[in-house]
Amino acid sequence: MITPGRLDLTVQRWTPFVYQIAFEGLDFTGATMAMQVRLYRDAPGVPLISLTNAAPNAQGLSVSVANNGGEMTSTLQIRINETTAETLLLNAGKPGDDIALVYDLHITAGGFPKSRWVEGSLIIRAGATQNG
Repeated sequence: MITPGRLDLTVQRWTPFVYQIAFEGLDFTGATMAMQVRLYRDAPGVPLISLTNAAPNAQGLSVSVANNGGEMTSTLQIRINETTAETLLLNAGKPGDDIALVYDLHITAGGFPKSRWVEGSLIIRAGATQNG
């Protein structure tokens, strides 16, 4: 069993979100990945955001694998499109409030069973420049 790492993420509303995580010593070629964002842990129903395997420039989860002197490094990219961040709970709280959510990331790869690898808070940060 893997103990998940803790990583809090901040998504700036009005811009696309792209974040990369390097997993040194691991080869995630062909991995199945899933990340869900919810209002709180174990919140029932449809997630607010659901990301799965995707092409590198599309919303979702993509991975690139590099061999660095015999050690494999898998770099996972998380991408949330601007339009998704713009509309996510826009009417929650009072105008200008940041929105605190939670997420976790599951990866099934290379002999590892489906496991939660990373978890944390996902903050949608309010912004001022909406069309720029």
